[in-house]
Amino acid sequence: MTPPEVLAGAKRISVGPDLTGLLWTRVRTTLTAPARQHLRRTFPPVAVRAFTATTEQYWQDWLSDDNLDELDGLVVVFDSSGLPIAWVASNDRVFGGRKCFYANSAGVHPDHQGTGISGRIWRALLRAALIRSAPRTLHAVMRTGNPLVYGAWSTAAGRSGTAWPAPGAEVPEHIGRIAEDAATALGQADRLDPATLVITDAYDDTESGLWTTRPTSDRPDIDTWFDTLLGPRDAIVLVVAFRPLRIMLDETRRDLRRALGLRKPHPSRTSRAPSHDPDQHDVHDR
Repeated sequence: MTPPEVLAGAKRISVGPDLTGLLWTRVRTTLTAPARQHLRRTFPPVAVRAFTATTEQYWQDWLSDDNLDELDGLVVVFDSSGLPIAWVASNDRVFGGRKCFYANSAGVHPDHQGTGISGRIWRALLRAALIRSAPRTLHAVMRTGNPLVYGAWSTAAGRSGTAWPAPGAEVPEHIGRIAEDAATALGQADRLDPATLVITDAYDDTESGLWTTRPTSDRPDIDTWFDTLLGPRDAIVLVVAFRPLRIMLDETRRDLRRALGLRKPHPSRTSRAPSHDPDQHDVHDR
């Protein structure tokens, strides 16, 4: 059972049977001291299972008050015993003069990967950000070295040509400015290659990056591209453009088709976004 002190200030979201999903917005004011203490006791052992090259101290640092207070969105999923098994976190930022949704961190305990849980909780944060941004384009930004994350988010907007970097494609000037500002916020602007959006040694606070072995996706072309593009501690700044009105219209159409029994089932794909597992980004802003 999720401890009562964790429930205070949080909004429940539906995530699946025997699981409790809790959403905090404006974390500084809504995530209580007892809830923070519970996370510090229980969260790090889960996080090191998801990110195998990190340490529990790495995650204790991420759970510091300074870092938590900068989050604009946090979702944590708890199992029936009250232990966290998945999370996503985000910041509202302005990069390159544009409103951006910064995907700060996410992870899923190995026992729950492949269940679609990460996508469900990401949508809880992203949907709210899209509503706030409408009708203007919202740019989702993240630092990642995971091809599964890339494959998921690069298709999340529902159209081609909405994600950068991309194999064989030039980076538009306005996307470059967004990436440069994001790298500056990470303290890594001097390591950013503006042509490829690669940050060299992005994960320099761990000896061998976030994973002992880089995760793979269901797209061999993306896996190969990442292996060619990135070293073990490198990452890209991924920028994805979402157009809120179009997305809302597409969702309305899907809901109508479902209500009329016309919706065709989708094949199960781990890179279908934003419903992918494991959805693992880096952690920063400590």
